[in-house]
Amino acid sequence: MTADIVLMNARIDTVNDAQPWAEAVAIRGEEIIYVGRDSSDALDALVGPATETFDIGGRMVIPGMVDAHAHPDWVALSAWHVTLPWTYDIDEILAFVRQYAAEHPKEEVPFIYAEYYPSTLFDTEGPKKELIDAYVSDRPVLLQDHSDHCSWMNSTMLELMGVDKHTPVQVVPDDPAPQFVRDAEGNPTGWVKEMAWQYFADAMYEAIGWRPPDEVTPEMLRDFTSFLCSKGESALWDAIGNEATFAAAAALDEQEELNLYYHGSRRFFSLADLPQNIAVLRGWQEKYGGKHVHLDALKLFLDGTNEIGTSAVIEPFIVGEGDHGELRMSEDDLTACLLILNEEDLDLHVHLVGDRAFRTACNAVERARAELGEAWRIQVTLAHCELIDPADMPRVAELGIIVNWSTHWSGGYFSAQSLEWLGPERFDRMYQFNPIIQSGGVVCYSSDVITKYEAHRGDPFFGMQVAHTRIDPEFPIYPEHPVREPVSAKLSLTDLVKGYTLNGAIQLRLADRMGSIEVGKLANMAILNKDLFSVPDHQIRTVAPEAVLFEGRVVHGSLMLP
Repeated sequence: MTADIVLMNARIDTVNDAQPWAEAVAIRGEEIIYVGRDSSDALDALVGPATETFDIGGRMVIPGMVDAHAHPDWVALSAWHVTLPWTYDIDEILAFVRQYAAEHPKEEVPFIYAEYYPSTLFDTEGPKKELIDAYVSDRPVLLQDHSDHCSWMNSTMLELMGVDKHTPVQVVPDDPAPQFVRDAEGNPTGWVKEMAWQYFADAMYEAIGWRPPDEVTPEMLRDFTSFLCSKGESALWDAIGNEATFAAAAALDEQEELNLYYHGSRRFFSLADLPQNIAVLRGWQEKYGGKHVHLDALKLFLDGTNEIGTSAVIEPFIVGEGDHGELRMSEDDLTACLLILNEEDLDLHVHLVGDRAFRTACNAVERARAELGEAWRIQVTLAHCELIDPADMPRVAELGIIVNWSTHWSGGYFSAQSLEWLGPERFDRMYQFNPIIQSGGVVCYSSDVITKYEAHRGDPFFGMQVAHTRIDPEFPIYPEHPVREPVSAKLSLTDLVKGYTLNGAIQLRLADRMGSIEVGKLANMAILNKDLFSVPDHQIRTVAPEAVLFEGRVVHGSLMLP
């Protein structure tokens, strides 16, 4: 049988160590049937009367990429949010909110949700509700901080939610992190951590007679998945999905409009609630699982964030006395969870940022693997891993753990406030992944974009530029010295391409089908407008696919290149 499509005169980065570079690739149906040189008897034999042959003009071709930690539904549902001006002037921020309120009366906009204000705008005591009250008090107002782990709201919002000094400090029984910060008398100050307000939002929505959209439609989801496809993505992993989102993904797949693998998870909070959440995930698998939609993992938050001192750290924070942060699950319970998940053949994806959380996760994996021996079969992915003790870095390879890093954070997107909690020595040790890669550990990459405001940063080439330069072109960590130190932590383009392709496919258990350009794998690939390895470092984000193939079909651009 002959090939349907042949691409020739190409510079193909195969991400296959046995054949790193090639000039031509032949495709039959969904699969690659030839990878090699332009001049080859084997290739000539595959070219028939119906074969379409395209001269790529020396352009670079890479495998289809993977966004291995994303929030497509959050991006879709945030379209109604208001964008704040980026400034460190509090009065300018609040004057903008007042002007917006004047131009949009509460009958039109009954709840103002605006993003973002800089995480370093306030000290560790946080902002106060009275500041917003002086500018807008006729309706609830919420301002989201840049870390997305804290909110600042006015008195009206607190009152409409029924939150006061009598509200329990721990608003979620199994999770100590969500909280309303209190003053000395126990009254809420207006600073809220880890989305605690969402547990009281229904009362506010009922009071104002309005609520935001809360379910993603196929059309809403398609906006983000089409964006990823246009950037050369062939798969994504939804970090905290819900039923409506997976139903939308399944509907797009049925309509042949998904054009990527959509893998997802179900969040759980404790050992006690793990069984019921497994049952929910099983139900979703039955209803929405298909060729391209897979629901195959559970998601756990093991700690919070370094920016507000809710991460779990080995040495105490420099703020406060003896505070080691918040570990949301003990090592014993996490080990027990791993044993249950292994029995259920479900993978685990763990949010963690502190070095104590990282060590706890490694210890739990080590204990579970030792108990199960050859019966161990699941994958454990640790997401973010912002601060890792050097002694624990070799454990990634030793234990078969996968590390997932959001590349566009590498320039210090919102890490500056961590300095107040961690101190300079630990601050400079953040975002270190080269030692893990050099020891043989698997590191894959993602966007973790959570709102329409930052959706454009989900472009993998934007992420590559930031990770390769340690400079954020939009939010430099310090304008006078924009490089996020140390420069030794810059990631190589070779490691970035492998992390976005083959290693991402490993996390999603798709490496036997995609992630490299090899005979027998799916024809998922992107033809680029520029050579990724030749473009100046500060222009990497201008690299873009001129054509994207998914399972042998052109889903973006055209093979008839200019």
